[in-house]
Amino acid sequence: MNVLRDIVHEYVDYYLDEYIEEMQAQTGKRVSVSTLWRSLAYCGITRKKLHKAASERNELLRGAFIASIGRYRIDQLVFMDESSKDERTSTRFYGYSEINSKAIKKVVFIRGKRYTLLPALTKKGIIAVDIMEGSCTKQRFKEFVVSQVVCILLIIL
Repeated sequence: MNVLRDIVHEYVDYYLDEYIEEMQAQTGKRVSVSTLWRSLAYCGITRKKLHKAASERNELLRGAFIASIGRYRIDQLVFMDESSKDERTSTRFYGYSEINSKAIKKVVFIRGKRYTLLPALTKKGIIAVDIMEGSCTKQRFKEFVVSQVVCILLIIL
């Protein structure tokens, strides 16, 4: 059963037939789909919606940021982050993991033509927005902050 847990942990987005092939490759034994399904249930592994996490994400830095942001009031915060729409390669939407744990697959995102939306959001709602083709550069972000966000904040404060 530990072999099965290890395979599921490494390949959360496999289909049942792929797990059977991997089990056979690692153990030399071939099992049926029904046997595999019962073994997954015995191990507490269920099928669920797959959550994708950027492989570049640093959990230590993310935790430090979340801890530091707590000292500000909600009316002091302005959130700005680019959101984009692009063509992605086909990916699977479901995976397997143990009960009470997310099925997470780290992926490198492949993009085609990209459109970027750069909003500024406060407690009062979206106060400024910029839409562009392609990614947002450092210079374009600075221009957005100075020409739109700061000006609006001076008016509404």
